[in-house]
Amino acid sequence: MSFAAVQRPVRRELVQVQGLLRDAFRTSIPILNRVGGHVLATRGKKFRPTLLLLTARVRDRLDEPAVLSAAVVEMMHAAALIHDDSVDRSALRRGLPTVNGLWTDEMAIIMGDYLFAHAMGLMVRNRLDHALEVLARVVTEMSCGEAMEFQYAYDLEVTEEQYTEMVRAKTGSLIGAATEIGAGCAAGRSARRPAAQATGRPRRPPQGTRVKFREFGERLGVAFQIVDDLLDYLGDPEVTGKPMGSDLAEGKVTLPLIAALREASEVDRRRLKHLALRRRWTVAQWSQLRTLIEKCGGFAYARACAEGFAGDSGRLLEEALGPGGSRSAPAVAARRALRQAVDYAVRRDR
Repeated sequence: MSFAAVQRPVRRELVQVQGLLRDAFRTSIPILNRVGGHVLATRGKKFRPTLLLLTARVRDRLDEPAVLSAAVVEMMHAAALIHDDSVDRSALRRGLPTVNGLWTDEMAIIMGDYLFAHAMGLMVRNRLDHALEVLARVVTEMSCGEAMEFQYAYDLEVTEEQYTEMVRAKTGSLIGAATEIGAGCAAGRSARRPAAQATGRPRRPPQGTRVKFREFGERLGVAFQIVDDLLDYLGDPEVTGKPMGSDLAEGKVTLPLIAALREASEVDRRRLKHLALRRRWTVAQWSQLRTLIEKCGGFAYARACAEGFAGDSGRLLEEALGPGGSRSAPAVAARRALRQAVDYAVRRDR
């Protein structure tokens, strides 16, 4: 499935998000503008802003605050990836040079900090109180996820429960924030409402609805990350833009290997550990490792888990959407696109 089909109902608003990202790098400091231009040129699909905008559109609340919130979420995501690449000493991301790869780790830290600060400024200046509240919590969760990843590096005793919590915090929390913020976008002023009522406190959906949308996003994020981890073993580097085994080479022990080690015989477990703890592999060694993980059921188990989390997210989405809601053509299209996003997360090849 093409992600462009998922984005179609909010394509115009995504162009506006890109404009806000460009505005962030119109500064009086040339080096920030140069690095920012590179960041803009290498950004991905905007998965998180797309989900936020679709969630807002489902409720017919796709206005300027929603677009600003979508830009803020993308800035937070970009900042986290820039810092992550620096921590991992990664020279490439999706086949393209990283900020630390082209410049230095110091410049990557500065750029990540700048994006975080710019996002905070946008939220304060535009009184995006709900987004600020959600992201203040989620940035803490993301940092904890990064710390857990550092703690578990090269640790072949990591459990599935530890891995799942790390993935939820590091990846799922920001995707959940996007859908929660989209669900909480305030109602715009209506010409039919009296002026006094229109200037009152914006209406938001019940807390339970926002929580359902957050849980939908979080579980979708976990499914998304498990598929990423599968692609590190099974993806075509020409398609994914990632070198063979790049995550494992950085010490990331993910679900396919965790499951295989748990189910392997003693002989196979010893061979798995020996191969997995290498920092580099020949083609033959990498093939042996993949064959062992396949034999011990690691890939099949991870695929089933990704499907399970996607199924949970789909059910939560239906609960959050409910039987009512807007029947406008844009809202109906957004509902369909959110359902397609669940399928996309587990069926993509990059």
